[in-house]
Amino acid sequence: MGSYKVIGKYGKELVSDVLLHPGSVLGDELTARAIPQKDFAALLDMRASHLNELIKGKRHISALLALKLEQHLKISAGFWMRLQVEYDLKMAKKQLKVA
Repeated sequence: MGSYKVIGKYGKELVSDVLLHPGSVLGDELTARAIPQKDFAALLDMRASHLNELIKGKRHISALLALKLEQHLKISAGFWMRLQVEYDLKMAKKQLKVA
């Protein structure tokens, strides 16, 4: 597993060894806000099954979806895209067995 990097309050990099799919973060956010997946899928104009697959890590977050998430959750599209890119890079490194 790779590290996920975040800059902390004092500009110091925070590092975790968790391989984090953005769908997992989205699922946690929906749970925390008590938003049913079916209702949120309708807001996003997507099938509930596709949202569920995203939350399970079987689908990716596109730029368009990131913008919709920003609109409805008030969490920046850039955040969602960075999560997706970091996840994709770590998966590719894992596949190539690159440190």
